[in-house]
Amino acid sequence: MWAEFSLEIRSVVQVRVGSTNVSQTPHGSIVGPIWLGASEPGLAFPEVGWSDFPVVLLGTWIPALRRLAARGRSAECHFMDGPYRFVVSAVGTGIWSVACFETREMPSVANAVHEWITSADTFLESAVAAGRAMLGHCDAREWWNDDTTRLREALAFTDPERPS
Repeated sequence: MWAEFSLEIRSVVQVRVGSTNVSQTPHGSIVGPIWLGASEPGLAFPEVGWSDFPVVLLGTWIPALRRLAARGRSAECHFMDGPYRFVVSAVGTGIWSVACFETREMPSVANAVHEWITSADTFLESAVAAGRAMLGHCDAREWWNDDTTRLREALAFTDPERPS
């Protein structure tokens, strides 16, 4: 007799951005807080308020997550600063696993530092909301460049099968 296996969503994991401490570098890049936050108090990746390049990151993460939602494979998303990345995989209908990794030269262990089971819709919607928030922040300051254009295109990207 086969045992029926069902995954239970144990966490609400979201892509989060902050509106404070967002700035534009002299080269035009947008720098500010972006991280993954979980419903459990104190759990975040890489950490709450992690400073990186949110416009660039969201411009690459959102299309990868949309392809995952449409095709059911996995999406590997990297942070630009630090040795941090996360892999999102479909593990059930509407359920994703988010495994977070810190990869350093020494030691070469690549075990997940966090792994959450979460709602696919909630996670994807949080990335889209973060992208809209960042674009709104940039538009209000007239910070427009190739990165904001790519993010705008990622947010308008409705057909994951469409060539990019």
